Order: sequence, then C-alpha cells, then structure tokens
Amino acid sequence: RRLLTRRQFDSTMKDGRRTRDEYFTVYARDNGFAHGRLGMTVARKVSNAAVCRNRIRRQIRESFRLHQHELAGLDIVVMANTRAALGDNPALRLALDTHWKRLSH
Repeated sequence: RRLLTRRQFDSTMKDGRRTRDEYFTVYARDNGFAHGRLGMTVARKVSNAAVCRNRIRRQIRESFRLHQHELAGLDIVVMANTRAALGDNPALRLALDTHWKRLSH
C-alpha cells in the first residue's frame, strides 16, 4: 500500500492531478489496482527536528488509513509544506480530510 520507487513518485507527480493548501501538496493518479497506495515526502526543510517530521508522517499515514476505502484505485503522493511543522495535529488532519474529499470525486 506504499509507493516505494522514484519512478512511482515521479509518474504520480507528473501525470496526476494536484491539490494544495497551506500544509500539504497532494498529487493523485489512477493506479489500476483495487487499493490505494501512499507516498510521502517530509523534507528536512519542513523542520530540522526529526520528531516533528515523524509527527507529520504519522498524521498522514493515519488519515490515509481511515480514508483508504474512499481512495481505492489511486496512487497518492503527499508533500508537506514548511507550514505543516507549525500546524497542530487536528489542523493537519482537517487539511488532509479536505484533500481526500477533493481527490475522491
């Protein structure tokens, strides 16, 4: 259920549709499978603290897990923007929920 290779990330970002907000940029494209796959990038530019980057990753993974039935058949790449480090967990979840709704329709 994950995107692992550079080629998978690149094709999703190049050929997929995009949604953006202050916390995340999300790319998605059809994958031809019955399930969705997730890729994440949370660069050191977002925060030098590994604890903060890992917190953002946990929020992305959990939100994807809760919405995976809506996202079946999509490859998704979530890129965290620098403001994501400043957002609290409920704000990050709300932003991701909005992205999932946009992509599932």
